[in-house]
Amino acid sequence: MEMDSDDNTILNERNNILNIIDSFIEQITKIRRFFIGVSISSIILAPIAISLAIYLFTHQSFFRIVEAEREFGLGLVVLLTAVVIISSILFVTGILQYRQIDSWHKKYESYKKEKDDINQYIANKFKNYIDEEDTNKG
Repeated sequence: MEMDSDDNTILNERNNILNIIDSFIEQITKIRRFFIGVSISSIILAPIAISLAIYLFTHQSFFRIVEAEREFGLGLVVLLTAVVIISSILFVTGILQYRQIDSWHKKYESYKKEKDDINQYIANKFKNYIDEEDTNKG
């Protein structure tokens, strides 16, 4: 009798852990849309920022401004250089993050399909077992 109680407790704990993991994964899937938005915005906005900075660097009057306004010009060069470096990092990070999220999503979909298939298999087996018991009783 005590063994059945211990088995039920272990089974309930296992089910609770699996339910917690499933709900955690579902929450991550919901947050996935936000991460995709961040990735796509960095993939779109970073090249625009880099293009504008390069345009300013190559513009004819840029060097005149740098020479005429020494402190402002130096600050402008440092700022534009920082924009190019940070935007490059964001661009690469956005691409890597998008690929990783896409890969994770494919794995999650595979896991979900396998889980549903297993649940269906167990339900069919259980139904067949109940049907056999009903047939044997009748």
